[in-house]
Amino acid sequence: VAPTSAGWSLLCHARNTDALKTLRKLKNRGAESGFTILVESDARLDRLVADIPSIAWDILDTSEGDLILILPGGRNVDKEALAADGSIAIRMVKDPAERKLVQMVNGPVACTALLNTSGVPVDQPEDAENSLLEEVDYLLNLPTLSKFKDKKQIPIVKLSLDGEVKIIRP
Repeated sequence: VAPTSAGWSLLCHARNTDALKTLRKLKNRGAESGFTILVESDARLDRLVADIPSIAWDILDTSEGDLILILPGGRNVDKEALAADGSIAIRMVKDPAERKLVQMVNGPVACTALLNTSGVPVDQPEDAENSLLEEVDYLLNLPTLSKFKDKKQIPIVKLSLDGEVKIIRP
């Protein structure tokens, strides 16, 4: 568990099958949905997506805030991190503390929001559903992120190789 710009989140290495299965179980998430993968560089993004639509680079370069891109052809992560169709949800982290976290892991980081029993993101980890925290191995005390205080939902955009752009969450 760690603070991210999206709020308190459950995190694990995106190549660790057991950890991803635990995350899936904790979140009651079916195989149709994957997890958001945090990356800190274009090079890491290149390693995680087979063929990146050219518009993705334009969107990432012009995006002022956080954004999740769902891209086809995820690779170099465990299949548990991907959606059933093989797509991968990527969030290029901009906050220095988040960048450092991804660099420390030295690999893709799977991320999902820590919620309370009502399904609302929590302000503090102790506000989360108790059963979730019982399964957590570590609580990271990272600096509170400036964007964390705003707690706006991060927009999600799905891109396809044929140029289709679909706004999932504005």
